[in-house]
Amino acid sequence: MIIGNPDMFPELQIEDALERMKALGFSGVEISSPMIDACTTTGLKRQFANYVASLDLRLVRLNTAGADYFTPLGHPGEASRILEALKADIDVAEIFGVEQLTTWEGRPHTGVSKVDVNGWVLDATTRLFEQATEYARPRNIHLSIEPHPKSLGMDVEWLKRLCDRVDQQLLSVTYDCTHFGVGLPDDYVEAARVLGSSIGHFDFCDSDMDTTDLHLAPG
Repeated sequence: MIIGNPDMFPELQIEDALERMKALGFSGVEISSPMIDACTTTGLKRQFANYVASLDLRLVRLNTAGADYFTPLGHPGEASRILEALKADIDVAEIFGVEQLTTWEGRPHTGVSKVDVNGWVLDATTRLFEQATEYARPRNIHLSIEPHPKSLGMDVEWLKRLCDRVDQQLLSVTYDCTHFGVGLPDDYVEAARVLGSSIGHFDFCDSDMDTTDLHLAPG
């Protein structure tokens, strides 16, 4: 399935962007939080989902990667607040009827050592995603982590250990070519090899290898 996000066409209204995607051959749709802020009620969310379906498109993913509630962990107790916010996003994903929620793993805290990042931070993040995926399981929602250039997952060995600890039927990695091209300009191909089967989706795009969210058309 080829999945597209209407954000690819920022000059268009969302209805026109969806029509353009359909004409270009996309079959799946990813939506992101700013795009659906106007859907303030459950009824409006379901109405939007029905509209997408009426275009013979499938609403597949809700992307909340980069959510500001995923603040850097300064101590293990902070993970519980992040979990509650992540559960709220899972609830929204369920209302939209999507099968996947794309989130992220947050940035390292400036006051936390590398030893701690590979120790209690990894442990706390593992527990966070174990609990989140168990919450998502009965709702038939899969979670996917989309690392950003300065997030914890740019240490791909760390990210691989995280994914190996959580049921990979419930958790995967979204490999965004721009993010890894900026975050690991010399090692982005090796990163894909290391992550291997933990990768569930690729966001194919080109990059200037400097600008975090400059997602250029391939080539």
